[in-house]
Amino acid sequence: MYPMSVPRHHLATVVLLGAVVLLTVVLVLTAPAAQAQKTSAGLSQDAAVAMVRAQTGGKVIRVERHGEGAALVYLIRVLTPDGRLRVYRVDATTGTLL
Repeated sequence: MYPMSVPRHHLATVVLLGAVVLLTVVLVLTAPAAQAQKTSAGLSQDAAVAMVRAQTGGKVIRVERHGEGAALVYLIRVLTPDGRLRVYRVDATTGTLL
């Protein structure tokens, strides 16, 4: 019925190899998402933007990363609902609004 007969021990090797390849693909595809949530400094840029947006209700215009001493700080420019341009500073290590 099958064009080729495969010995059982070869079949187990093929299945194991397939599982390893599938696991590798899953790990490679999910790694960037995990890194986006948390940088080595503590808080990702995306998370800092989401926090400021939620607290201000404004539109984020620009984001910059700055090192202040040993700390990493995100400067987030926001157009507030009342039309003012404000700059918020977020400590990337602690996630606090400065």
